[in-house]
Amino acid sequence: MAFEGLSDKLQAAFKKLTGKGKLNEQNIKDAMREVRMALLEADVNYVVVKDFIKKVTERCIGTEILSSLNAGQQVIKIVNEELTALMGGSNAKLTWSSSVPTIYMLCGLQGAGKTTMCGKLANYLTRQGKKPMMAACDIYRPAAIKQLQVVGEQVNVPVFEKGTQNPVKTVQEAVEYARYYGRDVLIIDTAGRLHVDEALMNELSEIKEAVKPQEILLVVDAMTGQDAVNVAKAFNEQLNVDGVILTKLDSDTRGGAALSVRAVTGKPIKFSGTGEKMDDFEPFHPERMASRILGMGDMPVSYTHLRAHET
Repeated sequence: MAFEGLSDKLQAAFKKLTGKGKLNEQNIKDAMREVRMALLEADVNYVVVKDFIKKVTERCIGTEILSSLNAGQQVIKIVNEELTALMGGSNAKLTWSSSVPTIYMLCGLQGAGKTTMCGKLANYLTRQGKKPMMAACDIYRPAAIKQLQVVGEQVNVPVFEKGTQNPVKTVQEAVEYARYYGRDVLIIDTAGRLHVDEALMNELSEIKEAVKPQEILLVVDAMTGQDAVNVAKAFNEQLNVDGVILTKLDSDTRGGAALSVRAVTGKPIKFSGTGEKMDDFEPFHPERMASRILGMGDMPVSYTHLRAHET
């Protein structure tokens, strides 16, 4: 499970605090040193870690908690709140266009799971009562169009494709098709590359300009750690993305991307892929993720107030 190593290290650091009763500044600094190392080992961005530790330390030392009887619990509460804030505070919902169809454009590097995420998003929106359609605009990767068609069949969502026709022309025709046939959502599967390059960005910019999507969602592979953050930053600078979809969050990842991408780009994680099945896709809730990282499920009864969002 993602964050397992980080979770174990953080719980070990806090166990020392909760066993002490009253705390002093040195206790806090020692614990924060361990937290800092745990976050860096989890591949969280260095600048993000530095800022996070500074905020938590200032809050812990700058309050009355050091002299309180449950100081250790108060420190964990502060860390929980700051972790939640780091990942965006609360779930960032999709926005909708005033005209039909609402267009969501998915982009990202090749191998991040973009085509599968198109299907998962379409499946999710179908369950919300929408009538989505997908547009196949990756004309370069062998069998990319066929893959999207297979995904479409799995979730019973139609796929608009025009072979290797210019993707900009294809997406314009897809919008008209969706409008004519009463499809209220169009999800665009765009081409990826193995790395960020000028040709990829130019094509994505042209698609954006042609159909003005309601949201551009960047698909990021959580397993790539710090590289995922660099990719997110590059895409955001070029396209001004609206949100991030994290894939493979169920795998044995260190978790750095989830904790860094919001702080580095300023854009929220909106969804996460949590498994192989089409239903393994859910809105991203920072407060639940923070609780999971801190192992709130294993905490004593006195921590139940921190676990309200888990139930």
